[in-house]
Amino acid sequence: MTTIAIFVALLIVLLLIRRAYTNFCLENVEVQLSMSATTATEGEDLTLTEVITNRKWLPLPWLAVKFQVDRELHFADQSAAVVSDFYYRNDLFHILMHQKITRRLNFTCAKRGYYAIRGLEVTGWDILMENKYIKTMECDTNLTVYPATLEMQETDTLCTRVYGLLRTFHPIHPDPFTFRGIREYSSHDPMKIINFKASAKAQELMVNVWDFSNARQVFLLLDVERHTAWHNEDIEERAIKIVASLAERFTTQGAPIAFATNGKSIRSGANTFITEGKGPNHLRRILESLAYINLAAEDPDPLEITVDDLALTAEGSPEYWLVSPYYSKGTEAALIRLKSTGARTAWIISSERPVNSDLNEEIIFI
Repeated sequence: MTTIAIFVALLIVLLLIRRAYTNFCLENVEVQLSMSATTATEGEDLTLTEVITNRKWLPLPWLAVKFQVDRELHFADQSAAVVSDFYYRNDLFHILMHQKITRRLNFTCAKRGYYAIRGLEVTGWDILMENKYIKTMECDTNLTVYPATLEMQETDTLCTRVYGLLRTFHPIHPDPFTFRGIREYSSHDPMKIINFKASAKAQELMVNVWDFSNARQVFLLLDVERHTAWHNEDIEERAIKIVASLAERFTTQGAPIAFATNGKSIRSGANTFITEGKGPNHLRRILESLAYINLAAEDPDPLEITVDDLALTAEGSPEYWLVSPYYSKGTEAALIRLKSTGARTAWIISSERPVNSDLNEEIIFI
């Protein structure tokens, strides 16, 4: 009789345990994912933190937390992961009543981009491992990875080459404090530089001539259109790094910068146009837009449309620094039209392949 009573009691206990887990297994279970930063630079190391909290008196001997994130975030711990088109993580926890567990996963930002974890799946089992309970939870964890920049020496060399090109083919900004001489007036000269005393003496219009200063107003342009079936993503990424390096350099020098690209944003699906500005916050906007560029987007708008619009709407006297991974006849024609307005232009191609171009002497291959 005692044996039967014990058996019945155990059966009742098991039924109560099963009912308890059926009703409350994943109740008051919280899972939070957070990264050690919301922005980073390509190559930087960060940490993803998992915090699991069980806010009830029912222990969870088996609790699995599953989520996925882009595989360009390289995690050091691969023991509970599968990497294919994404990085799939499946962590198993043993958590007691009213307990909180924290686990930290180190990873490296291997590539620029925007990465988000939008949801996760929690799976729990009862104490007998007989029944499984699944719950989907919302998650809003995201990370923007800025592109890496060139080595300082490489950026210095590039800027020196562009400055030399602009000085050779385009006069840079005149310096009103360094008077160089007087020459005859031409139809392209503004009225404000006419020297009336010298004109009266020479009986013809004469103008003042100054040396040139290094004050710059720069418009950075990035063309990511793949003009042929052949393409090299490393060259395309290098073009993006060049723009990031130049933007960082000009910000350090306090020069105003504008930026435009025909690269589609992975977040908005649109092209990017950032009006002139300067300072750390302005640089952050440019780096963010570079991080969002989707090189795999289909049918980007030809950059020559943007270049032609700039020839009509640009204010002041900016220098146009165009960076592209490939050579394009259409882009070349647009730059020639822009130059015809008196604009100062430089074309930087992130490939060392020479091309047959009318602007060949004004193209910098890097």
